[in-house]
Amino acid sequence: MKWNFEYGNARIKDFQVAAERDQRSGKVHVKSIELQGEKLTPTPRFWRSMFIRFGFSESVFRYFDHGEVFQRIAARTPSDTVRFCVERSEKGNPRLLSVSNPKRPVITHDEVIDLVDRYNGDDVDYSNGMITSTHRPRSGDCTFEIGGDHFKHRFVMETPIDGFSQPRIFLSFLRMVCSNGAIGYSRAFRSDVSLGKDIGHCISRALDSYDNGEGYAALRQRFESAQTSWASLHECNSLYKILCKFERSKSFSAESVMPDFHIMTGRLHELYGMANLDALSEKRQRILPAKCRIYDLVNFASEVATHHSDADANRSLQAYIGSLISDEYDMEGTAVESTEFADLLLGESAAALN
Repeated sequence: MKWNFEYGNARIKDFQVAAERDQRSGKVHVKSIELQGEKLTPTPRFWRSMFIRFGFSESVFRYFDHGEVFQRIAARTPSDTVRFCVERSEKGNPRLLSVSNPKRPVITHDEVIDLVDRYNGDDVDYSNGMITSTHRPRSGDCTFEIGGDHFKHRFVMETPIDGFSQPRIFLSFLRMVCSNGAIGYSRAFRSDVSLGKDIGHCISRALDSYDNGEGYAALRQRFESAQTSWASLHECNSLYKILCKFERSKSFSAESVMPDFHIMTGRLHELYGMANLDALSEKRQRILPAKCRIYDLVNFASEVATHHSDADANRSLQAYIGSLISDEYDMEGTAVESTEFADLLLGESAAALN
C-alpha cells in the first residue's frame, strides 16, 4: 500500500469534532474531525498528541463534550498554532495522525526510507505514523546460543514521521532457526535518540554507531532464565487475552494460532478443571504452572508477531515480550530440571481444586 502525508498548520478552533453518544452506555464516539473543509478520521495517536500539547486527559470528556473542550482551549489560547499531519492511502478515509509544535523539526516518510535503505535496514514497515526498521549493531551479529537455538544481535528503530514524539531504539534478538525477531519493547531495553535541528543527521549517526553491550548481556540473561522458569497461569493468560483480541479483529494470517497456543500451554482450562481462569485471583494465577516455560511463550509470541500478524498485533505481541522479560518471572528458576514440573503441577493442582 502507498501512503501520502500532508502537513499543515492550524489553530485549535479549526478542528470541528463530529461525535455521537451511545444512549445505552453513555460513551461518546468521535466519528470524524473536520479540518479545512475535509472530514478526517482521528487516530489514537492524534488524541495522545492533543492531550500532551494542551495538558488535559481523556477523562475530561466524561464531563464535557469534545466541541466544548476544544472551544474552551481556543478561547484561552486563541493564537496558539499547531502543526498537523494527515495520512492518505489508497484505501480508507484520510486519517489525522497527530498535532505537534510547528517549531519542532520533522522528517518525512521518504527521507526515513532513504536513510533506512542506506544503512541496510531489514523488515521495514509503516503503521500509524511510525516507521519501524531492524538493523545490525556496530559490533556485528555476535552470534550466540541459548538452549540449542542460535541468535544474533539486532536493534529496532522506531521513527515518527508526523512530528510527534522522537525516534527510539529497542534491543532485539533474531532467532536463526525460523527468523523470529524478539524485541525488548520496554524501558529496560530502550534508548531514545536525541534530536537536533537536523533530524536526518541524528538518525544517521544513531544507525551508524549504535551498540549496547551491557544491554545485550542483560537481555541474553533474561532469555537464559526464561528456559529455566515455568510459565504461570497469569503469564499464559496475559498472552491468551492478546491473541483473542486480535483473532476477533482478523489480524492473524494463520488459522492455527489459538489451537497451537492451547497445545503449547497444556489446555489450561482442562488442566485445572475451570471454565474461567479469571475466577482465580491474580495471586493464585501467579503460582500455578502451565506445561510450558517462559522461553516457549517468548518464542510463540515472536513467531506469531513476525510471521502471522498485521502491524498492530505485531506491536502488541512484541510489547508483551518486552514486558515479560524485563520483570522477574512469576516462577523464576523453577524449571532447572524437566522432571520438576510433574511434582509442582500435582501439588498446585490439588491446592487449586481444594
